[in-house]
Amino acid sequence: MRGWVWTCVAAGLAVVIGCGGGRGASTPEAAFEAYKAAMANKDFEGVWRMLSAASRQQMEAEAKRIAEQTAKSEGPAKTAAENEAKLMDLTMDQLKTLHGKELFIGYCTMAARVGKEEWEKLPRGQVARVQINGNQADVFVKVGEQVDMEHPLPLLFEDGTWKIDVTRSKPPL
Repeated sequence: MRGWVWTCVAAGLAVVIGCGGGRGASTPEAAFEAYKAAMANKDFEGVWRMLSAASRQQMEAEAKRIAEQTAKSEGPAKTAAENEAKLMDLTMDQLKTLHGKELFIGYCTMAARVGKEEWEKLPRGQVARVQINGNQADVFVKVGEQVDMEHPLPLLFEDGTWKIDVTRSKPPL
């Protein structure tokens, strides 16, 4: 689960960006502003709509794996699952029947709680540099004078708009 939690924490750091709820964004910079607004309002369902199709599929696969793992959990593993479910505002029963959208929203909810200090930096995030290669883009975000050069936001131009591509995101070690 930690890799997906990082994805949302990175979002809280303004490292993950996307297009605004159905309106679309024709540039990575416009996508960042729409994403930043959705995250600041904790509109995680809106952010879900900003994910690329492959990102949603990846979330579905991860949700299925977690649901199966949770259904089998006992002892310390069950306790850990219960604690994570609570942080995501989910019950154990919900975790056992999890779908991608619920998992993504849960991870964002958890990230907003456990990474509160970093989350609060989001409104100050600005695009420092955009690197476009065909239908892919990497967006480097800065907060103040600090630019995260190791973890650019990966975007994918899909269906006429820039979308978050978590399939290419790199969690920190």
